[in-house]
Amino acid sequence: MITKEQLLTVLQELYDGKPIAFSKIKKKIKERPEVLEELLKQMEGEGLIRRYEVGGGKAYVPVKTDPITQILNMLKEIKEELKRLEDLVNEKSKIDYSHFDKIYDEIKDNLGYASLQSIRVELGLPKEEFYSKFKNHIESLYDLIAGGEEGLVKKGVVYGIIRKRGNGK
Repeated sequence: MITKEQLLTVLQELYDGKPIAFSKIKKKIKERPEVLEELLKQMEGEGLIRRYEVGGGKAYVPVKTDPITQILNMLKEIKEELKRLEDLVNEKSKIDYSHFDKIYDEIKDNLGYASLQSIRVELGLPKEEFYSKFKNHIESLYDLIAGGEEGLVKKGVVYGIIRKRGNGK
């Protein structure tokens, strides 16, 4: 697979002041046309080359850019990628308490009691993640009852059973 840098080098070698036909690029680089077209499209988007329509075909010209402009373009790409990753992380870190409450409603018995372990397993989360995400939610809306195999630990006591405050049913 050819890289953008290699393709740009080939374009600069072939460039003689006139646009370089796509067929000429294909002959020089033994790569599938679809791969070449995709790379050329990406390079055009980055401002490394210009595309021209010549006689019903495509032709390309390398754009002369100084190293500072190339570095600025790379920094811009990195910044956009970091922004995208930040958005992705923020989206994953948002906690959906309604899913916890829904599972509580499914698991609770006829008196309104539910095991935190059962809710955690139903959510498919490891212990550390479950209790760190839902500790404040549980303490604010539910009564803690001592017992169970796992749960929130307070003063050495494991509180692994909960009941919704109010009627809980």
